[in-house]
Amino acid sequence: MKFVGRKKELASLYQHYETNKFQFAVIYGRRRIGKTALINEFLKDKKAIYFTATEENKEDNLRRFSAAINYFMDPDIISESSFSSFEAAFRQIAELAKKERVILVIDEYPYLAQAYPAVSSMLQSYIDQEYSNTNMFLILCGSSISFMEYQVLGYKSPLYGRRTVQYKLKPFTLKEAQEMLPHYSKKEAFEINSIVGGIPKYLNMISDQVPVIENIKATFLNSDSLLFEEPNNLLKQELRDPSTYNSIINAIANGASKMNQIATTAKVASGAVSTYLKNLIDLGIVSKKVPVTEMDKPKSKKTIYVISDGMFRFWYTFVGKNISLIEAGYADLVARQIEQGLSNFLGPSFEQLSQEYLWQHMMDKEIVPEYFRRLGYWWGTDKKAKKQVEMDIVGISIDNLAGFFGECKWKNEPISKSILETLIYRSSLFTYPKKYYYLFSAVGFTDECKKLAKKVNCHLISFSEM
Repeated sequence: MKFVGRKKELASLYQHYETNKFQFAVIYGRRRIGKTALINEFLKDKKAIYFTATEENKEDNLRRFSAAINYFMDPDIISESSFSSFEAAFRQIAELAKKERVILVIDEYPYLAQAYPAVSSMLQSYIDQEYSNTNMFLILCGSSISFMEYQVLGYKSPLYGRRTVQYKLKPFTLKEAQEMLPHYSKKEAFEINSIVGGIPKYLNMISDQVPVIENIKATFLNSDSLLFEEPNNLLKQELRDPSTYNSIINAIANGASKMNQIATTAKVASGAVSTYLKNLIDLGIVSKKVPVTEMDKPKSKKTIYVISDGMFRFWYTFVGKNISLIEAGYADLVARQIEQGLSNFLGPSFEQLSQEYLWQHMMDKEIVPEYFRRLGYWWGTDKKAKKQVEMDIVGISIDNLAGFFGECKWKNEPISKSILETLIYRSSLFTYPKKYYYLFSAVGFTDECKKLAKKVNCHLISFSEM
């Protein structure tokens, strides 16, 4: 299978490898994001000690760690001998690294640290006293984002300050999804990438030889498929109380966005809900949002919570509430519901794509006349109309003298003049002396919209250009 994406990370790994000095790389990201695939691609044609920790006791992990070291030393001999301790194993690796370039990969490092809590302090000691004087290449990899950020990279960790490079792997972009699904149109690739949240493992399950809805039926609406129960399985792997987290995600999926609304809907004590939300944020499932104008405030009263992981958002929007129907054999009925609601579901993904488009074109003065320091969503009160309003894109220039305003519509019809008129009106809620306008459309713009856009110098950007 062709390896897609991660060009920047691969190039960096190769660059650090070529130094022939001690290197310590930390690679992390949510499950199925492609960490192991990246490491395996990097290791092609290289000797390495590759050890994957599992949820078992210290002794079992040590036995398998010993086997990995023995295989590195002599792949032709299957040795059953085990090191007496992890310290003895790390000492042996130090001796090997004095003679040759040794790559040591510890995958799912949080499991090893859980089984043997002293391992981080021991590694720190060996890095400081032994490994740093060799040309060893150490890679620690993990799916528990909070553990990797706090217990490996955090300043309270024994390993703090030792890493020479770190990579937090992100979901695939639309361009990378297109590369994985070459027979799909750009629109189909966007739909699928949004539905699976840009996760390479899930994209691998998609066939670009059949329509999008057929892929949804074969994966999310098929009780034999990984994706049918994937959210529940991930919650069970990562969290102690999956049922409560399930209720919280359900509450957000059904429209509860403020902390007190989520607590009430999920029937969770208001004092406890913040801890649950923090854990979901650490896992990358949920994120906090504030209006772009409030981003500089440490604690905004306008904070809301949204499901940020695309696969979770899709599952809780369409699949979870229809489990009984699917198991009763009515997957086609659920598929019709999905087809009807897909355009609305894709709206937030298109808004995100539009914001990314502006960030990517920051240096293009034709599109972004001056730099912005903030760009995001905005919601607030229209005092004149006495109602709450929202804007898909609001940006603020570095000198605070210019505002950027945008609207995004993922609909199978051109954007009309009235949408632009509304955008112009809502921009009047802000007092920036200079204002720049943007409309992003799935299919295009009406002639009347184009005429008004010329007058106000509004950029009209179709999906095909993005």
